[in-house]
Amino acid sequence: MLLRVLGSGTCELRQERSAPAYLVEAGAAALMLDLGQGAWRRLLEAGRDPAGLSGVLISHPHPDHVSDLVPLLFALNYAPHMAAARLALLAHPGLARVLQGLTAAFGPWLEPPERALERRWLAPGQETSLGGVRILAAAAAHHPHSLAFRLEHEGAVLVYLGDSEASPSLARFASGAGLLICHCAGSDQRPRPGHLHPAACGRLAAAAGARALLLSHFYRDVDPEQAAASAAEHFSGAVWAASDHLELVLGPGSMDQAESCAT
Repeated sequence: MLLRVLGSGTCELRQERSAPAYLVEAGAAALMLDLGQGAWRRLLEAGRDPAGLSGVLISHPHPDHVSDLVPLLFALNYAPHMAAARLALLAHPGLARVLQGLTAAFGPWLEPPERALERRWLAPGQETSLGGVRILAAAAAHHPHSLAFRLEHEGAVLVYLGDSEASPSLARFASGAGLLICHCAGSDQRPRPGHLHPAACGRLAAAAGARALLLSHFYRDVDPEQAAASAAEHFSGAVWAASDHLELVLGPGSMDQAESCAT
């Protein structure tokens, strides 16, 4: 299983950090986790073809996580290169209101044919699969329609919390993860409501028994290296601070490590 960070930033407009977006490739599946602004640009910079994606998973309907839904819907409807695309959109049923709002604003321009975009609504506790990847959903502590996702493929386990505070239920959901992605939007000194801070990320990873931890979703006032050092005080596994285009490989079987292979 390969994870590529496409966006490690926030709602801030920054050259070096796009808004949250991640690419996961495992077996026959190529999945996007969230679509913050800049996601498609970063995907193309990585040499990947949007038409080859299997699906898009949306953690919650805040603008910095769904902004690039608009160009996706438009391209699926009209771009010749995307004519053969067959994607699944996985999200909380509450995302339907966002899609309805986009249709109300833009009309049929953003209504791709059903063959191009299959909508799969997931409530907390439900699961599905794409390209051989098992996908489980759990409630995250951020927004009424927030989901955390657990991706499993041939022994590799990746858990993406999206924006969330810590909770015992999320620690159980992330149990044994080879890689846990935590959005570290605040510092230990200045935590942001509805988000994790470095020490909390480390404690959550330890409680889950995760093997590695990736911190992401950095505002300018959070130093990524200091955040990683703080998390490491509470977690004995590997800790990375995300940057755009960072790649991590989750090994098969035992999931003993996640190796940094590119930045």
